[in-house]
Amino acid sequence: MLMQKVELAKELFFNKCVSFGRFILSSGVESLFYIDLRIVPSIPGLFNKVVNAYTEYIVQRGIEFNKICGIATAGLPLASVVAFKLGKPFIYVRKKTKEYGKKKRIEGLIGKGDIVLVIDDVATTGKSIYSAVCSLREEGCIVNDALVLVDREQGAKELLKSISVSLHSIFTARELFTIFYNEKMISKEQYLSAIREIEAKL
Repeated sequence: MLMQKVELAKELFFNKCVSFGRFILSSGVESLFYIDLRIVPSIPGLFNKVVNAYTEYIVQRGIEFNKICGIATAGLPLASVVAFKLGKPFIYVRKKTKEYGKKKRIEGLIGKGDIVLVIDDVATTGKSIYSAVCSLREEGCIVNDALVLVDREQGAKELLKSISVSLHSIFTARELFTIFYNEKMISKEQYLSAIREIEAKL
């Protein structure tokens, strides 16, 4: 699995899923690096490897659930295909309640007592997952776990722990940048600037 992680990290880098510069994240936080997984579904080979990483993690860790929930919008293609591969029902949470039709925030069939695994692409502050969990619990669902490809290690794990949700990740940002540096894909300066930013948020 370790070698598979290294190869997946390298593919993410070569496909420009990680960039250096100055960026404003969706959380409003300024960052020196940007992790863009929205392009992954546009690259079938990489998409397949990412989905397999999710499914293998879920099976190997024995996470208990009977439904998978994606978070709009970046988490939807990932979560839907993971659910399909695992033979589990898929639901998703909108960013906000729709103002027409049935005016729902959660789309799909849910019921009280459903055990839901939340899947997203990247976790930064964790607020999007936090909001989704609250909406699911309001409908009577049980949510104990959330899984992302990358945890930027900037508060999400701690926020979700405060509502008894375990945040799992295929990579932490620190792991990604360590692989990039060890494989000579980024400079020492880029590596250290990324690590400093991560540690400043801990």
